[in-house]
Amino acid sequence: MLETLGTYAESPFDAPQFLQLTPEVYLVAWDPAHTVNAPPQLEEMSSRKFSAMASVRLALLDGRSRIVWALGVKEAAPLRLKLTAGTVGSGAELAFNPETGTVAADPFALTSGLTQNACAVLVTTILNTWSGMFRLSRSRSFLGFARKLLHSVNDAPPVADCVACVGETRIIETLLNSECSDVTSAVLIGDDGIRRLETEPFNALYNGGKNRLFVGAVSSAKAPSKSFLVLSGPWGLAIRRLESGGEPRSLSTWWAANTRKLPELRDHLITRLGSKTPETRAAVRDLQLAEPMPARRHGALGETASFCAVETALTVESGVLAGGWMRDPGRSYAGLDLLVPGLEPQPLELHSFDGVLPESQGGYAIRKFVAFAPAGAKMKHHIQPRFELRLASGERAPLVPPPQPGDAVDSRASALGVVPPRHASDDVISQCLAQPFAELQKRFVDQVGTPGEITTGAPVDAPTVSIVIPLYKVYEFIKPQLAAFASDRWLAENAEIIFVLDSPEQATHVEDLLIGFHLLYGLPIRLVVMEQNGGYALACNAGAARAKGRYLAMINSDVVPTGSGWLEQLCASLMMDEQVGAVGAKLLYADNAIQHAGLKFIHDEKKRWFNHHYFKGFPRFYAQASQSREVPGVTGACLVMARSDFEQAGGYTTDFIIGDYEDSDLCLKLRASNKKIYYLGDVELYHFERISIKKNGDYTRGVASQYNRWLQQLRWEQEIMDVMSSIGARDGVLAG
Repeated sequence: MLETLGTYAESPFDAPQFLQLTPEVYLVAWDPAHTVNAPPQLEEMSSRKFSAMASVRLALLDGRSRIVWALGVKEAAPLRLKLTAGTVGSGAELAFNPETGTVAADPFALTSGLTQNACAVLVTTILNTWSGMFRLSRSRSFLGFARKLLHSVNDAPPVADCVACVGETRIIETLLNSECSDVTSAVLIGDDGIRRLETEPFNALYNGGKNRLFVGAVSSAKAPSKSFLVLSGPWGLAIRRLESGGEPRSLSTWWAANTRKLPELRDHLITRLGSKTPETRAAVRDLQLAEPMPARRHGALGETASFCAVETALTVESGVLAGGWMRDPGRSYAGLDLLVPGLEPQPLELHSFDGVLPESQGGYAIRKFVAFAPAGAKMKHHIQPRFELRLASGERAPLVPPPQPGDAVDSRASALGVVPPRHASDDVISQCLAQPFAELQKRFVDQVGTPGEITTGAPVDAPTVSIVIPLYKVYEFIKPQLAAFASDRWLAENAEIIFVLDSPEQATHVEDLLIGFHLLYGLPIRLVVMEQNGGYALACNAGAARAKGRYLAMINSDVVPTGSGWLEQLCASLMMDEQVGAVGAKLLYADNAIQHAGLKFIHDEKKRWFNHHYFKGFPRFYAQASQSREVPGVTGACLVMARSDFEQAGGYTTDFIIGDYEDSDLCLKLRASNKKIYYLGDVELYHFERISIKKNGDYTRGVASQYNRWLQQLRWEQEIMDVMSSIGARDGVLAG
């Protein structure tokens, strides 16, 4: 199919002709006297070799065939060609001497007498195949030939528009006939050469099925002016001209002004452009933020009415985490699908649990749900994925969630709130939450940035131990902590103090505090400032990366020593036995009850191992809690180890969310390298437990702890069983 057919010249190829396409590429055209049903052959009689050779067989209107060969000629020299048209006795010979001159290839002659389908085949073969094979895409003589070739088959092509640009990515739009369903090739021919449009352009029925809307993207440093867009497929060929219209608009500006805002086109642009370059990724994000789709729910709240809404739809690299609720007393709903560009609707496997709407919304009993759709990278740049509700009647109803956060911090917070902690079963975590949580946490970690450092006082030369203290919004214990450090002579002479500020918006305030305390106590202090909040593990790792000591003392900001000598004693236990990987101390509540006397693992109500402390709540001087011994682990609130062991273990693992289970994970990594963990019962510090983490709303509201517990179980279940069957069995009388 051709939308318009040009004017034909008389066919001049009853005898084969030699035609010059470019200085190094020639064409041979021949119309044998009969239909050609077998592959034609061309042979150079003097055994000269061509750099490349290709042919195409084309149907003529009179039922015969036209054969066109393309030959790559390395040097100008006489040629003797033998041509065979596939039938015994059907052949011809052609001699060529470049010194006698050549005839330029005439596109009008080549297309003369061809059927419409043959014209389409010739154009697509020359532009798509031969231009690459013979490296013609930037040849000026070839580009001139190509323009004439297009004019020979369509001398009045419709106009296509370059409607938007993002950097060097140009968006081109045109309307096609409704039968142009499958576009297999799309090229742009301009002054700067032949460029192929990006794969998988948008091509959908439009205007009530009367047309198709085609939208494609091409990389070009210049706005394509006086160019031609050539589209082909099983249906034939479509040619469009692009005239200069000045610099096109930004993606958001174009989308705001255009009247063809098909949801499917929006999805296509987000998917295709989001994966191209940082510029296009930012552009599709801006488009979604500037023009969010109106949220769409289904039904109306009432005693007997059905109602469904998707409230959360977070996209990650591997799919979409969806959460919402429904009320379906009449059993009107058959299922819920995610709409993935270019694919069939993807059914969601809903994990549901009971809920109740607020009184302001009627107080109805509802079923909340969560699901994870493994849609792959097609959805990862979508802020508002679209859904369809399958109704029992067979109809389908669209659902659109509110715009979702694009920032990694807010996305993670939204994900943590999609399921109440009491409903975070192993099935829900493993089937719905684990993959998106892992990817959102990685996205969060990747964007934290590089810390800076502020030094107060002259740094300690060659410290024995580096004390690393993460800070997050709670600073009331810095003064008593530093006072205790300053009164400890060994610590003051052998330790460097590194605070790591994980709430960088308060850097000026904290710096002022530390300058004042340095003047008060005389201790030099290093302040590492995170570029943005990264959580406990990242903060500790950042401090450890800048540490100079042989040993690392990981101390929480709400830990205050009861006296002097504690750090010297903890370091001495490491010096005396290289098999000891980490040591911890007795930690006390403010009322002198024991908070920590070593870490062990016990089962929760879901039979998952979780962290518990020996003798928690027991009196300070409980005899058995004062016994030093090997333990399964120690808390990160006071954990001392060799810096080399910390580095070999890879530091704190950063895929636990917010700040939980990193300490037990580190201890288990040390045990996996045949190191022991010891608790010293005669070393005491106060721990005003979990003051900082309570400032983190994501932790207190969400399922972070449940997920972290599940992740530790997944990673270390056998190792935990082994250590608890050995040390735990020994501690049968110490299982307080």
